Amino acid sequence: MTAVVLLALGGCQQGSGGTWKEPVKGQAQALLSTDLKHNGSPDDGWLAFGGDPDGLTVGPDGKIYGLGTSLAVIEADHEARGILDTEVHGAGGLVVLSPNSFVVGNHSQLLKMQPNGARTTLAGAPGKHRKLWQPVPATAVAKDYHLGGDRIEPFGTRPDGSILFSDGDVIWQLKSGRLTRVYQLPKKKAGKVIDHGSALDQAGTVYLTSSTGGVWGRFGDIVAISRSGSVGGFDVPEQITGVKGDPADLELTWMAGDAGGGVYIRAREPSADAEYVLHVTSGKTELVAKQVSGIDYDSGCKEGHLVDAMKLPCRMPDALTYSPGSLVMAGNSSSVLKIATK
Repeated sequence: MTAVVLLALGGCQQGSGGTWKEPVKGQAQALLSTDLKHNGSPDDGWLAFGGDPDGLTVGPDGKIYGLGTSLAVIEADHEARGILDTEVHGAGGLVVLSPNSFVVGNHSQLLKMQPNGARTTLAGAPGKHRKLWQPVPATAVAKDYHLGGDRIEPFGTRPDGSILFSDGDVIWQLKSGRLTRVYQLPKKKAGKVIDHGSALDQAGTVYLTSSTGGVWGRFGDIVAISRSGSVGGFDVPEQITGVKGDPADLELTWMAGDAGGGVYIRAREPSADAEYVLHVTSGKTELVAKQVSGIDYDSGCKEGHLVDAMKLPCRMPDALTYSPGSLVMAGNSSSVLKIATK
């Protein structure tokens, strides 16, 4: 995916009249409050960033786009602007091609959508779905091929313009109207599907986990598929500084590829006593952010204020996306957070 730099938001005013300061490594900042506003009526920020996350990404313009009940973008003034509403109900995954062109999955098709609601089918023939856990072709005509109809979720693009998306038990690449199989879950994983929040790093490596219904994938389930097609993973460390318990037991809710060779994961302990963001590379796992249970979710993470990323005073959002130097997190939280990574 082409590297973009998250738009600097310094110079915008806080509610107290001060200027926004960029977080440094070890710090987090609330870019947007997703609490109900306007006398309790849902606004664009709450609808796109506050509930269950279906997509989160940084667009080629450096702005943050979120997909939930609606699709919205966070502008430089720290306000969310709605783009699509009922047109994206039931959609999943999000790739932003431009401020006027968005790719989402909807049921058994991959769609390109515009702000006026116009949609174009990129992949997936209407009608009967293919059966999951059965062999799929190495390549196919995108509009003529029947997708699986389960979790069609675009999650990244490569420099040549190809789009990566998950389709139940398969990762596909779409380029010039043709699908190319990137990966299919092996027979021993029949019954599992690829989880929400697959990732693509800037070197072109795809990261995914898989699970059965209602059971999150674990740290040791991460699969990495390089651009050349080789399949690997990461060794689970015996312990991680700042993380209690066995890292192998950590449940993953979302991933975001880094600048190349690694992935950021949003993880939690099965007991829900702690939530983490970890940076995983070959031979090294580093704690980036942490939230422990028992906090007062309304006590911190106010818009524009810097907080300790290792002691988040608000609920850690469920989804994350990467831009050089920072992560952005949103979903099922009262705030959209920016966390510095360097």
